[in-house]
Amino acid sequence: MRINTIIKYWLIILVLLFSTTISAQTDTITMEEILVTGNLDVKLLQTNISAESIKLQDVHDVGEMFKTQAGFSIAKRGNYAMEPVLRGFKYEQLNVQIDGGTKSSNACPNRMDPAISQVSPEEVEKAEVIKGPYSVRFGPSLGGLINIVTRRPEKVDVFKVKAAVEGGYISNGGNYFGQANVQLLSKGFDVSLNADYKDFGDYQSGDGTTIPSSYSRFGYAVKVGNNHGKNRQNRIQFTWRQGFAKDIDHAGLPMDADFDNSTMAYLDYMVQDLSGLIFSLKAKAYGSFVEHEMSTRKRPSWNITEAVTSVTSKSLGGRLEFGLKPGEKILQFVGLDYAYTNKDGSRERLVKINGCTGDTLPQPKEFTDKGWQDSKMKDLGVFFENKYQVNSNLLWVAGLRLDYVTYAIDDPAADFSELYNNDIQPDADFNFSVNTSLTWQFDPSFYIQWAGGRGVRSADLGEKFINHFSVGADAYEYVGNPHLKPEVNYQTDIIISKQWNVVHIYADVFYSYLNNYITAFVDTTLQKKFMPCKPPAHAKRFTNIDNARMYGFEAGVDFFFAKYFKYGLSGGYTNAQNISWDEPLAEIPPFTINTAFGFKSKKVNAEIRARYAAEQNRISTSFNESASDAFIVTDIAASYTPFKFMEIKASVTNLFDANYYEHLSRAYKNMGSGTGSDYYEAGRSFNISLRFNL
Repeated sequence: MRINTIIKYWLIILVLLFSTTISAQTDTITMEEILVTGNLDVKLLQTNISAESIKLQDVHDVGEMFKTQAGFSIAKRGNYAMEPVLRGFKYEQLNVQIDGGTKSSNACPNRMDPAISQVSPEEVEKAEVIKGPYSVRFGPSLGGLINIVTRRPEKVDVFKVKAAVEGGYISNGGNYFGQANVQLLSKGFDVSLNADYKDFGDYQSGDGTTIPSSYSRFGYAVKVGNNHGKNRQNRIQFTWRQGFAKDIDHAGLPMDADFDNSTMAYLDYMVQDLSGLIFSLKAKAYGSFVEHEMSTRKRPSWNITEAVTSVTSKSLGGRLEFGLKPGEKILQFVGLDYAYTNKDGSRERLVKINGCTGDTLPQPKEFTDKGWQDSKMKDLGVFFENKYQVNSNLLWVAGLRLDYVTYAIDDPAADFSELYNNDIQPDADFNFSVNTSLTWQFDPSFYIQWAGGRGVRSADLGEKFINHFSVGADAYEYVGNPHLKPEVNYQTDIIISKQWNVVHIYADVFYSYLNNYITAFVDTTLQKKFMPCKPPAHAKRFTNIDNARMYGFEAGVDFFFAKYFKYGLSGGYTNAQNISWDEPLAEIPPFTINTAFGFKSKKVNAEIRARYAAEQNRISTSFNESASDAFIVTDIAASYTPFKFMEIKASVTNLFDANYYEHLSRAYKNMGSGTGSDYYEAGRSFNISLRFNL
């Protein structure tokens, strides 16, 4: 079925639903969140990271908000568009979405523009995380699900206007930032507008080295909504979001981004209590478009070869879900979803000097390199989830999901077709995912949970179709494999949580066994295509390995005392092994500890926090990984609210000017004599901001 036809039917469904008058019972459902709790509260491996809890951390990139969370690390290629890594699962192994089902996809083969970068942190209310393959309702989930929930308008009975404006400065880099938001609220309708701007420069590391890390970005988002029904429990909402980033330095990649423009639009409808059986219906239709250009204009290689890559990404889809209550102790969710992704674009090269001989060409030569090859991916899924309250202390949850995944490659490069003897159209994938969990709630403050699941994801368009682009952490060109099998994760978790009056402890232990794990190997039959005179001589090809495994834990303790004080300590560790190749899996974060001591009163909020990362010496030789050193970084921050309408924030990040780098940060690429150097984090910085609430 054509995409425009699908969207047309989605809109018809939403219009029909909007015209229906339905009685209300409770207001327990929100359209942006991934969990619908109803009368059965379930803590299914979920972590909520609220914007309020990290407001003192000077977060200016959504990916950065995960850095201090147990079990998480971040993949960093520059100071912009960082990506969360959960227990070693990364990129498409994590199901990242916005406001409960909206998806987008990177246009850049090097992931300069992951989906999470298309939302401004200033508009985020919280991030919901389900660790492991334990969600079936919002698309395939292999290693976990991350849902970015943007701010929602409050319900009011009379017309009300709310507004806020904020501006600030970060000394290390000479960075300026500002944001403003306005809400027009009434009993039935509401309009929200959020806008932000950032102008960041190159920062200095702890030893005073200047790190290429500058960028500028402007973004805005508009939400228009209507609450209706007897108790205004039903809602229709339209969201429009755009971001315009430019002049983005990515020292950890072969190119820098000249610009990255994204547009995202989605329409949501939610209705409650249609009948005694159907307690909710949620529908969504969305579209996303990314236009991205990157080049070597700032790199030494520009004098030899002028390279400019222009690429696009389109994402369309939607979901329809019914919430059922066949009995007092049962909640069920049944529905379907659809996701379509199309990526295209090429790299234009103007070769002026022979890179192998050093001879200047009498006439520069032009070349076009097809990257995405106009590739497409479609995923039609159906799902069912059942929650059964066995007794007052035991909750059982089970879910299953079926996905039908198809691909197309409509503009293949000649050498890619030749490599596979013209057999480049992948077979369809039929993926089956299933999970179950048991939660023993011994009392309101103590529970134990066990979960087990099978999560499946099909290979993404890069793994299937990329053609001789350097997309990995090493120096190799990578070539896609249209015959990759879906990746399968068999995982189990055990969680314990206990709350006393002033103490909360928790722990989560997990084990993951992976079949058909997608990685890449050096193919000695496949010669490097560009600059063949320089090492490495061969390219890498994506492949499946039979067996891999991960295991690890997250644990923590929180103390609350003397009314205003809090102390927290948490840590996480993952051990990952490529069983088939008898070596560690690549790009696995080290053992990490986070600790923070805070004070919070009506007017003052202060915190001192530290983060320790151990040495990571479990490294993959197949990916030329290097061991990373241990480090400790300390921050101190405070805010003061002298009046209800004003807040002042100040902080010192990297208080002791530590010179350190993250294990998952990409080393310098195509940076002349600096190529291969580690990408160090920012040294000490003094930061201040002022906010007015109107």
